Formats: sequence, structure tokens, C-alpha cells
Amino acid sequence: MEFAARDDIGVETREKQYLRGINMNNNNAGFTLIEAVVGSLILAVGAVVICGLARRCMDDNARGAQYEQAWRLLDETLDKVVALGVGKQANQAVTEGDFAERFPGYKYKLQIKPTSSSNLYQVDAQVLWVNAAQEYIVQTTALIYDLP
Repeated sequence: MEFAARDDIGVETREKQYLRGINMNNNNAGFTLIEAVVGSLILAVGAVVICGLARRCMDDNARGAQYEQAWRLLDETLDKVVALGVGKQANQAVTEGDFAERFPGYKYKLQIKPTSSSNLYQVDAQVLWVNAAQEYIVQTTALIYDLP
């Protein structure tokens, strides 16, 4: 008999472990429905915020690529002015054009003015484009010396 009493005191049987696991007084048994719903809502809000940030990053990246292209086209336009001879183009008022089929949607404006120094010209250049009904512009002013 002594042996049986020891079993009850020192070692739990599987039945007691099972019954203790489903005891209704045990509050640490798992998550309640409210906790699960609140956790799901927090996760959903976080996912929406992350998707919004990802969309904003993609838009900013696309706009940055457009600005980069515009600056390259502006540089190309100034190189053409130098190659054709800035002095030959100085008498024109404002030159406007586009980049044809190579870069549709991008346009340029040039204004070349002589300065008080001989063979030195002020060149105002702009590249414009429209994206999502909003007009964007990059512009620069350069002093170009025309070799005689």
C-alpha cells in the first residue's frame, strides 16, 4: 500500500495530465477569440501601411528616372548647341522642339543671348515633360565660349 501512495504523490498519471490541460480554471490555455481578432487587425493595418509605402517608393523611383532622363537630354541639347556653333544660333529668339520618337513626351526650349564679352554667350536651356497631368521641368543656364 505504501507503494501505491507514493505513485499518487510523486508521479502524475496521464489521466491527471490530460484533465489538468482541459481544466477551465486554467487561463493560460491559449488565445481567446478577441485576442486573435485584435492581432489580425494589427497585422492587416501593418500590411496596408507597408503596401502604401511600397507604392510611394515605386512612384518616387519612376519620377527619379524621369528627372535623370531629362537631365541627360538637357546635357545632350547643350552639346548640340556647342557642336553646331553657339554664335550661329545666337540671333534666334527662342528655339523649341522635342526629342522626336526617341524620347516621346520630352520637349526642350533654348534661348541664346550674347554677353558683353566677345564670343561668350549665355544659354538658357529647359527640358519639359508631362506625367499624370502635371508638368515637370529641369533648367539650367550656361556660359559657352564660341571659338572664332
